[in-house]
Amino acid sequence: MENTPLTPLLRIQNSKNPTQVVELNWDDEEKMFVTRGLRDLFGAREIKISSGDLLPHLEEYAHVIGSILEAMSTAEDLHLPFGYKSPFRLGGHEYELVEEGEYTVLRPPIVQEEKNSP
Repeated sequence: MENTPLTPLLRIQNSKNPTQVVELNWDDEEKMFVTRGLRDLFGAREIKISSGDLLPHLEEYAHVIGSILEAMSTAEDLHLPFGYKSPFRLGGHEYELVEEGEYTVLRPPIVQEEKNSP
């Protein structure tokens, strides 16, 4: 099977350190969007996001990935270890990160069920 290059959808730049950039690419083999840059910059797992979750909420997911990038950068600057925290809350939504193979999968906001017990 030939190694198909990743097709970039967007680039996310760290606002505090503009040299740090993470791309979000379509990976035809994985059939998901995958970050590229977290492993090279910080030795962290790249993040996968399904197209059905990402495309309707692209701006929101770009903000989430940007926040993760800046948290990793801050941890590195302070010489502290970084680990993905799951679930986490951002912008009023709670997201989930799940390890899957060599990636971490970013799942959409967790729906909080209302408890209406009589």
